[in-house]
Amino acid sequence: MRRKSQEIKGLLGFSQEEMAQILQLHRNTVSRFELGHTIIPQSSTILLGAMLRYSQSPEAKAALPAALEEQELKQATKLQKLIKENEYQYERLSRKLIKAQAAYANNENAVKLLYFLRERAAELPEVSPEVLQMLENRVEASFKKLSKDDVLALELQVDLLVYQKMLLERKQYQIGAKANENNALQNLKD
Repeated sequence: MRRKSQEIKGLLGFSQEEMAQILQLHRNTVSRFELGHTIIPQSSTILLGAMLRYSQSPEAKAALPAALEEQELKQATKLQKLIKENEYQYERLSRKLIKAQAAYANNENAVKLLYFLRERAAELPEVSPEVLQMLENRVEASFKKLSKDDVLALELQVDLLVYQKMLLERKQYQIGAKANENNALQNLKD
């Protein structure tokens, strides 16, 4: 019975206190009814039944009160803003990722050349050990500033933005389809 009362509350959207006021009952009576410990008067049962039938009827689904239409409009506007913010963040992070990938590739190339120079140090007396050490320090500092993990984190953030945009657009489509359905039902009613 408890589950049934929660379904009723979900369909109607009212609290126990509000249901008690509508049905002209005490809140404790509504609570005991929800728990299955008591029955409510026939007049309250009739009103509750009528409310439940209406909430499930095509008429209730077709005729959105202005407050709900306003909420749907706000939701659509919010979704549009989220999509634009997502696109902005995607562009910003994509540029940052491209720069990071290029910087990391440069550091990898520098490491390869340093390895080459160190291996051939005896054959290349022109390259002093101090220059090699300076280059090694610079590359090491660059890797501390931008590691492979940092590049991966940026890649994942860009991927998440792509996925987020798909979800936002799907939600936007669902809202648009629902609005079209409501308009069609309203036109049929008129």
